[in-house]
Amino acid sequence: MNISGYRFICVDDNEDLLNKSYQLRYKIYCKEVKYLDPENYSQEKEIDQYDAHSIHFAAVDKDDNVLGTIRLVLDSELGFPLEKYCPEYDNSKICFPRSQLAEISRLTVDKSFRRRKHDGMYGMASYDEKAMDEIPEHIREKRKRPVIVIGLYKMVYMESKKRGMTHWYAAMEEKLSSALAKFSFKFDPIGPVQNYSGPVIPFLGEISEIEDLVYRNKPELLHLMIYGLYPRYMPNLCFMLFLRNYFFINFAKLTGRI
Repeated sequence: MNISGYRFICVDDNEDLLNKSYQLRYKIYCKEVKYLDPENYSQEKEIDQYDAHSIHFAAVDKDDNVLGTIRLVLDSELGFPLEKYCPEYDNSKICFPRSQLAEISRLTVDKSFRRRKHDGMYGMASYDEKAMDEIPEHIREKRKRPVIVIGLYKMVYMESKKRGMTHWYAAMEEKLSSALAKFSFKFDPIGPVQNYSGPVIPFLGEISEIEDLVYRNKPELLHLMIYGLYPRYMPNLCFMLFLRNYFFINFAKLTGRI
């Protein structure tokens, strides 16, 4: 999938890009924000036990530089990272098969893509009102959508739909959850702040609820998210959604948006 000149791909079958993803995680978590001890990663690749049970995605430029990463952790004998590192989480809402649950984690965006003041760890300053006040009017429209994060979430969404997932765990900073909420990506907190690769809150998101909210509030974004899905995986949101998506995507291609 290409968005705004970047490729968003699964890198599990590409050893070079997968290693670059681990290296980017090391650079950010160990060297930049210092949430993890670099002494524990002698090869300068941040890898943990859950990676063997995960699907890895990356944002890649034309020179095969990895600009962002994310992983979808599947259920296994290890359970999920959130369950281990956020032990005070409320599991009362987990009333569905665990095979329908996955965890979104290790979202990273390279610092070179976060050059502006207030960009933060994920390059999502465009949705911080105070930060937007400091951005000149003529470039605000170009910053309406943090492309890397949205592209990575699209990949996670498509994989989840194909695998029959209905819910996502996510342990994330409050700033990231607030930024995602601006897109109508609604995650509900299910526990207190914990120190898991930095201070995070455990969240649970219901995919069908997110689909409905995005379609009602950000329909263009929903069309981007579902582009590439087979009809049998399409959300049941409105009559002729598939046809509407066809026309939207072709117009977006004509105007150079994708």
